[in-house]
Amino acid sequence: MQVRTIIGQHTLLRPMTYEDTELIIKWRNNEQVRKNFIYRETFTPEGHERWIKSMIETGKAVQFILCIKNSMRPIGSVYFRDIDKDKKEAEYGIFIGEDDASGKGYGTEAAHLAVEYAFGELGLKRLVLRVFADNKAAVASYSKAGFVQESVLKDVECSDGEKKDMYFMSMEGASIQLVSFVIPCYRSEQTISKVVDEITMTIDELNEEIRRYDYEIILVDDYSPDETYEVIKGLCEKNKKIKGMNLARNFGQHAALMAGFHHVKGDIVICLDDDGQTPANEMGKLLEEINKGSDVVYARYNHKRHSLFRNFGSRVNEEMARIMLGKPRDIYVSSYFAAKRFIVEEMKRYTHSYPYVIGLVLRTTKRISNVTVHHREREIGTSGYTLRKLFGLWFNGFTAFSVKPLRIATGIGCVLASMGFLYGIYTVVKKFVNPDVPMGFSSMMSAVVFLGGMIMLMLGLIGEYIGRMYISMNNSPQFVVREMVNEDE
Repeated sequence: MQVRTIIGQHTLLRPMTYEDTELIIKWRNNEQVRKNFIYRETFTPEGHERWIKSMIETGKAVQFILCIKNSMRPIGSVYFRDIDKDKKEAEYGIFIGEDDASGKGYGTEAAHLAVEYAFGELGLKRLVLRVFADNKAAVASYSKAGFVQESVLKDVECSDGEKKDMYFMSMEGASIQLVSFVIPCYRSEQTISKVVDEITMTIDELNEEIRRYDYEIILVDDYSPDETYEVIKGLCEKNKKIKGMNLARNFGQHAALMAGFHHVKGDIVICLDDDGQTPANEMGKLLEEINKGSDVVYARYNHKRHSLFRNFGSRVNEEMARIMLGKPRDIYVSSYFAAKRFIVEEMKRYTHSYPYVIGLVLRTTKRISNVTVHHREREIGTSGYTLRKLFGLWFNGFTAFSVKPLRIATGIGCVLASMGFLYGIYTVVKKFVNPDVPMGFSSMMSAVVFLGGMIMLMLGLIGEYIGRMYISMNNSPQFVVREMVNEDE
């Protein structure tokens, strides 16, 4: 089994070798370490050699040397033993051998690194450990790393005859979630780096409390006319967890999102803007709400910092979604949202030319909620949405995902036909009552023009539906990817 060095912020874990025998013996015979083990006999070179041959070399165990990153000073060891490849389970252990390194957080970070390695590269699904109940510092460290207490083992007898209670703790692989960030990029050469930095820092901050999240970032350049894609390629070179996509032409924000969705691997997908106005440092609120049971969580802004034009457009979009698509009145939709993986998989089934993400969400689930976040001022540039693009977005929303406009057209036709019929009766009656009443050319022309205009409007609406059906039947692409960086093999 090939074991690699794992590097953290303050510590690193390197594979243990035969050359580390003296260190291991020294640490295991340290009284502070010895008292935390059930086996308390003097540790010998022969015993360590048997451990390596029977456990390490057979793949039943993996062991690391824990080092302080800056100085490379060895301070302890981390190991997985009794690795069961069928059950995908192993027992986790750690000991800090240098007394002056205890209580400084090295063990907690090492546990984070080791757990991520176990669930990622070893492919384990469950880790267990046993710790003496009176070892408060170790219990707290394991809890921070994500282990939970399952039971208490009463009066466990150690090799020297002492009996002590132990906690049996475990961690399921699902406790570490992969979060995929999808960001459509347009004219964002000066802002996207800050957004990416904020995402990575926020994930690190969340994981300082408990190691729960790994991440990947998909940056989709929607044929931006500036150097956005060059910036994206630079970010991809520095961080292999970032994927860059370059679309062959400008397909629009929702098509760019769909392009990103086809390359996500995460348990949770978060979509946000490229300009920094959507606060990536508040993603924890969305993730917490998802983990409470919501399928989709939209960010609701306490005070939007968009221009009056954009705020008006958002308001129209909200009302259109409510009336045409059945969006609940109390749910606010925005470009900053989190969704569970199965929602994204269902959205990917839509392959037609006019994607509308809100419509896809609303037709997939009703378990939608909101969390309130702060909306920032735009620091650089202006919004890429023009009146034409906003109008196209609204029109796309109700023609692609609702037949209500056609039903409204039918209703208007019925009302006008009824009005025409009643007006005809009124005209006949009036002529019988007063034969000298002149027939008006102006009123007739007004009625003809009005009805003609309504007929043309309805025909245009029907034609729009038919045209979209025709384009979709001809398999016009949602998006075309020209190039991709860090694409999975």
